[in-house]
Amino acid sequence: MARALLGYLPSSSDRYLVEEVARLKSRVRALEAELAELKASQESEHLLDELHRITSSASALA
Repeated sequence: MARALLGYLPSSSDRYLVEEVARLKSRVRALEAELAELKASQESEHLLDELHRITSSASALA
């Protein structure tokens, strides 16, 4: 009844969970950023390989 009158007071385990969720969300953001970088790098490498293949083909035809 006292909690209902005073409002819910979070326990230390609740604070721990809030901190853990914030830490995990931060880690997910960092991993998503790293994944985006890796995808961009892989795409760049693929485009460079394709360009090299095209220029090699053009040189062979000349």
